[in-house]
Amino acid sequence: MFIVKKLILDEGLLLTDMELTYKGKSIHLQRVLVDTGSATTIICSDFAEEIGIVAEENDMIYRICGVGGSELVFSKTIDGIKIGNMIAKSFPIEIGAMNYDFQLDGIIGLNLLKELKAMINMGNLSLQLENSAILD
Repeated sequence: MFIVKKLILDEGLLLTDMELTYKGKSIHLQRVLVDTGSATTIICSDFAEEIGIVAEENDMIYRICGVGGSELVFSKTIDGIKIGNMIAKSFPIEIGAMNYDFQLDGIIGLNLLKELKAMINMGNLSLQLENSAILD
C-alpha cells in the first residue's frame, strides 16, 4: 500500500483537491470535502459551468437531502476525475449550487471512494489504495 494523496484538516473538515475533465476541458478544484456520509459526489455548479457542464433539456432535476439540508441537483457523466494519481473514468457526478455556510468546490462521496477503492488514513491524513486499484 502507498500514499496516493495527502489530505488537510481545516476547521474540522477533511479536504483535498481534484481535477475534473469533461468533453476535453479540465478544471482543478481546490477545496473538496472527503465525506463518507455523502452517498454521491457533487460539484459546485459555478465550477461545472466553467468546463461546459450545464443542465440540458433532458436532464432530470431532483432533490438530494443530507444533514445540512436539501438542494436541487442534476447528474452528468464526466470523462474523468483525478485525485492525486487516482483516476476514475466515465464517472457520474451531481451538480448543485452548494450554498453552505462554508466554501466548498465539491464533495467526494462514497460512490467515488468505493470506485477508487480508496482508504482514508487518519494517522497520516491521506487517501490510500493498493497498487492494483489505480484506475488509469
